[in-house]
Amino acid sequence: MADISELRRVPNRGGSTSLVSQGRTYKLRYTNKQKKHWVCSKCREGCKGVIWTNLDVTYVITQKDHIESCPVDEHLAYKMEKKAVLKKRSAEETKPILAI
Repeated sequence: MADISELRRVPNRGGSTSLVSQGRTYKLRYTNKQKKHWVCSKCREGCKGVIWTNLDVTYVITQKDHIESCPVDEHLAYKMEKKAVLKKRSAEETKPILAI
């Protein structure tokens, strides 16, 4: 199962929500009674990458691999990694307000 920090829901241009995991973007295909089915945003190019999450999108239930030609969005992966590092650093280096 993937960690919560690996899953991010972001609004897209169409007004709906996309899922970002491991530098790849997924579109919501359908919602079941117990899980959500997300497909890779590159599915029109032949990618079969799929993720099933719980309804709250807190963890991955199952997933299928991407094809080799499906690229990871390097800019998106860099932004997510940088955000995770900053979040980790801010949790470690908390100072009281008086010390600042």
